[in-house]
Amino acid sequence: MTKILLVDDIRNFLDLEISFLKRADCRIFTASTGAEALKLAKQERPDIILLDLVMPEMGGIETTRILKADPELKKIPVIIVTSTNKRKESLNAGADDFVQKPINERSLLNEIKKFVTIKEREEERVPIGLEVKYRYMGIDRVNYSRDISTKGIFLITEKPVPIGVELDVEFELPENGKSSRFKTKAAVVREEREEHEGRIITGMGLEFRDFGEDQAKKISQFISRQMK
Repeated sequence: MTKILLVDDIRNFLDLEISFLKRADCRIFTASTGAEALKLAKQERPDIILLDLVMPEMGGIETTRILKADPELKKIPVIIVTSTNKRKESLNAGADDFVQKPINERSLLNEIKKFVTIKEREEERVPIGLEVKYRYMGIDRVNYSRDISTKGIFLITEKPVPIGVELDVEFELPENGKSSRFKTKAAVVREEREEHEGRIITGMGLEFRDFGEDQAKKISQFISRQMK
């Protein structure tokens, strides 16, 4: 299994990267400093390292130089993922590539696949615009879905809820001229921000948490009908 080391001192960004890799068949390690990254690299020998530049104690440039100077670690691909524009400095330090934040799931996976092979676990997912209701911070919200699977639903929203928050969501699925109402808990597992046809689209992926067997079966049947 591919080993990926994620290094960033911002926990929310590490969680975002982890959520982007949720469907990838890989083992993930995380570090919040350059020193931790070097220690983990020696212990675990990851297949690839994604490294932030601005960190306490030891920044990404110095960490990259040390990695690339070590005969046992220098062949590990290092991708700098940062909000700065220090591409030239990063590549001169030995980084194999440079990605500027913000990032989205697809671009991150494509970047990693330039250097290592990872398999993505596929889910049957169909596009559909459902009205989804939920409550967050005492405010009732209504957003529309982009797509749905048996595991979760993706909502288009300008104000994504932080990753890890669990919500009570409610929506209806059309079924033989009628509709079936679903109420379930769902956790925010990823955020997306991407440009599409000149527009910036933001949203969040929710993972269903307490579906009963009957509810899961109905969604599976709905998806099967849509895919015919």
